[in-house]
Amino acid sequence: MRRTRLAAVCAAVALTASCSLQPTGIGAIVRPRPAAPSHAPAPVLPPPELEEPRFAEAPTETHQGKGNATVPLTWPSGVAGFLKFDCPKCDGHLAVKTDGTESLLVNASDPYHGTAWFNVSLGGKWVHKLDITADAAWTATITDYRGLPSVEPGKPHSAHGDAVLAIPPGMTRGKFTTNSRGHTGVWTLCDGRLDLVVNQLIPYDGEFPLHGQAFVAVEAYDGDWTFTAS
Repeated sequence: MRRTRLAAVCAAVALTASCSLQPTGIGAIVRPRPAAPSHAPAPVLPPPELEEPRFAEAPTETHQGKGNATVPLTWPSGVAGFLKFDCPKCDGHLAVKTDGTESLLVNASDPYHGTAWFNVSLGGKWVHKLDITADAAWTATITDYRGLPSVEPGKPHSAHGDAVLAIPPGMTRGKFTTNSRGHTGVWTLCDGRLDLVVNQLIPYDGEFPLHGQAFVAVEAYDGDWTFTAS
């Protein structure tokens, strides 16, 4: 009788073990292991290439008008341009603005005759229109570098107001003199690099370096000045 009960107990234990739930993995939460730190260097991307202005030949473009106007241009993108602006009977504020990097080409009053450059900044926004504020008849003429006056080596070039000059090859120094007590700025553009070399509110007499293909822009508005390249 005792053996019978023992056998029954053993059978029950075996049946219970055979019916117990076995792990299946279904519904289990698996925590991801943290990734091993990477020691590979981050990729170095090359800097974007900046488009350089081109000193190329282009047809002269002339516009005439009276008073305020917006003037669309056909000037080719990326080509350095030189605006000659004339308003001989202006008697108030005069301004010529653009949609490009060189955004203010003329800022004057009274009768005006001068030259300013545009499309000369490395990676700049090219000019496609002029916004003119004037109170009289005006003429805007755009030329390429061939339309600029070229100075003679060692010979003083005297002028009045805003101007851009072409410098002969081989020149290494520029000398600038003015007795104006208004604002005077002089920029050099040598082998595509722009530098502000004079920025004065008093009379000035000094020199600055030149090299390569060079141009000089004078912002003098109503001042007299003299420039010599050597």
